[in-house]
Amino acid sequence: MKNLKSIIIVGIIGITVIATSCSKNTEPLKKDIIAQVVGTYKGTLATVSVEHDGTTDVSAVNDSVIQIHCYDQDDFDTTFVMEMYENGDSVMLCNTGEDFYSQYGHYMTGRHHMSDDMIGNMGSMDNDWQQHLSNQHQPGDKHYGDFDMNNGTFNYSFMMGSGMQTKIFSGRKK
Repeated sequence: MKNLKSIIIVGIIGITVIATSCSKNTEPLKKDIIAQVVGTYKGTLATVSVEHDGTTDVSAVNDSVIQIHCYDQDDFDTTFVMEMYENGDSVMLCNTGEDFYSQYGHYMTGRHHMSDDMIGNMGSMDNDWQQHLSNQHQPGDKHYGDFDMNNGTFNYSFMMGSGMQTKIFSGRKK
């Protein structure tokens, strides 16, 4: 009788452990990433010959798209929208909609985040960014911005004019 009671207690504990471990939050990590990247970044906007103090304000559009407003005291002021992709301890950025088409010559196809198709498309993909590159891009396609999640920094390269001159924002979240 004592053995049966012990087996029942161990069984109840086992079922409780399994039930609580299987009910962990299945919310995509994207919401956590949005909270981590949204905010104001202070730093510099620099070309080869000139560097100014710069500011970037990042706001959420949805759980994978952000709006970026970057400006300095020398009349540089631009606002644009980017799609975010997890890449280990970084968040990589890529154009959306017509900007994607203008940059790469085709529209983004179907699902383009691992969370959109977690089971069916993970196969050999390392992460969300690798899946995006594999499904949406050709070798050599360029991307211009990222967030370093460990250091709380944001970097973005703006192609000025004919693309021959680059203005680079580098900043830390405040």
